[in-house]
Order: sequence, then structure tokens, then C-alpha cells
Amino acid sequence: MNFDIISENKENQAIHHYCLLSKNYRYDVTIAYSAQFLGKAMVTSLQSGRMILLCADDINLDQYWAPKLGIEQEDISEFQYFLKSVLQSQFHFEQY
Repeated sequence: MNFDIISENKENQAIHHYCLLSKNYRYDVTIAYSAQFLGKAMVTSLQSGRMILLCADDINLDQYWAPKLGIEQEDISEFQYFLKSVLQSQFHFEQY
């Protein structure tokens, strides 16, 4: 192996899987909470195959996260409401 491991951290992560349906679209997302993400949660979209790190302060920056997660324009406001409900809680971050 050509790599030297300089750090390794192991933890039990809180991981939540959601299947969301709008009028015309389905979104499958996984949200992983970790102390390693500096207060953000890793949001992964099954449809787009992409992930981003988000916190409650990022919710209004939909021009950043919506295209990456494949959220259709007509569903952004509802998805923001969903993110507020799952990212506002400090419970997930306090346990690490």
C-alpha cells in the first residue's frame, strides 16, 4: 500500500433514510450525522448519486444544494420544509 494512515476515527453514526413523494417526483435521500462533519449532515440522493454537507443555515441556499440533489424547481420549497424539520434539531449533533 502506498498510503500512510495518519488518522482513523470510528463512531456509531445516526443514519436516516427517507423516501419522499411530491405530486410528480420521488426523492430517496439518506442523511448521516457525524461529529466528523463539523456540525453538518451528509445528505445523499439516490436519484442523483451525489452527496453534500448541509446544516440548518444552508437550507435557504437552494441554488447550491437543489441541483446537486436533483430536486425539481417545483419541489424546492417543500424540500426546504423537510430539511428544516430534520436538520434544525441539535439532538443529532449533541450525541457525538
